[in-house]
Amino acid sequence: MENGNSKKLTVISYFLGIIVAVILVYLLAAFRNLLIPIVIAVFLTYLFFPILDWMNKKIRIPKGLGIILIFIFNFAIFYLIGLLFYSSFAGFSVKLEAYGQMLSKIIQDILSPFNITLTEIAQMFGIETEKFNAGNLIKKLFDAGIIQNLLSSFSDLFSNFFIVMLFWVFMIMGKTKFEDRLKIALKDSSVDVSKTLNSINDQLQSYLLIKTAVSLATGITFTIILYIYGIPFAMIWGFLAFVMNYIPNVGSLIATVFPILIGMLEYGLGLTSISLAAVLVIVQQIFGNMIEPKLLGSKMDLSTVFILLSLVFWGWVWGIVGMFLAVPIASVMKILCSNIEPLKPIAIIMGTKAEPIN
Repeated sequence: MENGNSKKLTVISYFLGIIVAVILVYLLAAFRNLLIPIVIAVFLTYLFFPILDWMNKKIRIPKGLGIILIFIFNFAIFYLIGLLFYSSFAGFSVKLEAYGQMLSKIIQDILSPFNITLTEIAQMFGIETEKFNAGNLIKKLFDAGIIQNLLSSFSDLFSNFFIVMLFWVFMIMGKTKFEDRLKIALKDSSVDVSKTLNSINDQLQSYLLIKTAVSLATGITFTIILYIYGIPFAMIWGFLAFVMNYIPNVGSLIATVFPILIGMLEYGLGLTSISLAAVLVIVQQIFGNMIEPKLLGSKMDLSTVFILLSLVFWGWVWGIVGMFLAVPIASVMKILCSNIEPLKPIAIIMGTKAEPIN
């Protein structure tokens, strides 16, 4: 009888767990506009706290002044990025016609060995010939209306910047005291709060600092290479490489493909564009598959499958921002699971090591 009751309780607990998970996902999606700035502010706190601590202890800058200096630095960077995007989009529209002609030529060169033309392909699929034009396609993708929409979305991002920084100021000022209060509040619980907080601090700060340094080096290297090759808007593609490098696996691929395509539109399928593609791929491989793993070591200890699942899930719930936050969130989840006894099996599944967690 007792076994039957325990089985029923187990089934009920599983169903309740599923219901709670569904509700949680719904709340994450419904309140994304509130939660995303808060989560970004949390990770910015972990990114800049070591810098603020160093400024306070090593060069005797008061914490309040250090926060103001970091805020001004972030604002200046954000403002310069805005100017860069604005001027680049304006210049890009001028080159649309030339890019359309080059794309048509590239497609025709690819089709010529098969003795077929773009017009014949259009007729095969019943598409109007005048609409089946590479130049028109590029113009539709990058016409003035789309550019205006991108600029307006950037202005929305700019307004959210202040919301994020407002959360960040309060979080970074109260981080140490909050952790102390948390340790006191949970001192009688089964969870080792000090160990958990130390693990989160160590892993998140290491990941964010190393990832930022590697991404910055990748972006600068991309910019220099693209300048040498004479690719327009080199700083934009370098910035794209810096930003997209935060998205595991997929981001570096996207950041490499775009400048390669622009190189082909500039120079055609010649030696110049092929060598550019080779150099960019090699640089990405060096930074992404050699330098970064060596610097990070086994600090994150997250399986590749779980990282990809986390990437898909957070991308689905929070869009592109969720993809940037996927790995840090997954890392925090694993640390929490590894320090809560009933959840330790989940932490083992999330990791790369097939061994018990102490």
